[in-house]
Amino acid sequence: MTTFKVGEQDRDGRQKRIDYSGRYLRASRTGGVALRAHVKAAGINLTGNTSHGFRVSTRLAKNTQVAMQNGRFVLRGRYGPDIAKVNLSKSGVSVSSKVGLGTINWLRPGASSAKFAGVQFRGQKAAAANAIYLALMGLARLTGALFRLAGWSVRLLASALQWAVGRWQQARQARERIAVDTDTAAAAGEAVLGAHGIVPSAEPVRDLFAALVYLAAVMGRGDRALDAAIVDAHVPDNPFTAVLVTDVNAAGEVLEEALADRPAAEYPAAILGVIHHLAGAFAARVDEALRTEAVFAIDDACLALGPRTILQDALLDRLVESLGVELQLIGERE
Repeated sequence: MTTFKVGEQDRDGRQKRIDYSGRYLRASRTGGVALRAHVKAAGINLTGNTSHGFRVSTRLAKNTQVAMQNGRFVLRGRYGPDIAKVNLSKSGVSVSSKVGLGTINWLRPGASSAKFAGVQFRGQKAAAANAIYLALMGLARLTGALFRLAGWSVRLLASALQWAVGRWQQARQARERIAVDTDTAAAAGEAVLGAHGIVPSAEPVRDLFAALVYLAAVMGRGDRALDAAIVDAHVPDNPFTAVLVTDVNAAGEVLEEALADRPAAEYPAAILGVIHHLAGAFAARVDEALRTEAVFAIDDACLALGPRTILQDALLDRLVESLGVELQLIGERE
């Protein structure tokens, strides 16, 4: 079928060379118009062309062709992959590579070829076009690599900064954390409770819970009473709110008196020891599920009044330990 090949693509997806190819007629930009005829017999190809004369050719071996054209000996050989193809001819051996526009011959640039929009170029123009294409592609790849490197650098810097901030926060928390061991706290708490005749094991569970709430949520913040309005704002329309506030503040009066001469800012072991003994007495009277609910309820009470203080963190840690509650974060495995 004769065609100018407009719109047809080669195996690389580019427009094929635009020319006219008929059975006996060919027309192209570089070759002009020529009549041709071709026959094959006994492995010998005979070709006649009004522009290039008469040629006899045959395949000597795989990818190797020998021919006689107008009395001139022709030898052609193509071996290897497109990235580094070895070319054999009478004049010697050369190496060429297939690039985006065509083929560039590294040893004989004049034998290069290029094709753009279906127009074929050969020789030095093709070599120059391929060189420009390679330079632009190299620049594009280098730019892409630089952008990727910049992205990796930013991510690395962000990760390093995040790690540094995390370590700084850990160090700050370690400096600010109230470090009182259990034995010291227990002894200080026992002294406070004994001096005021408070026996945790003899107190009702309701009063023990109210005392734990007061110690963690109120005294841990440095306040002197639980504000009923704040509690009602977080737990509206609850008939037990007033009773809870009354119980907590009643327990608070006793605790304020007991700890009056041992302020938490100067003697944190005292308040930590008191919550240790009260939590132990509470834990001995209720099951594990209720102990866990109590921890979450007291923690919610602390947060309802504002961000937790350093003392509240220490009190809650001591509370969890004394209640014997094991808290497991979501996604954490044993």
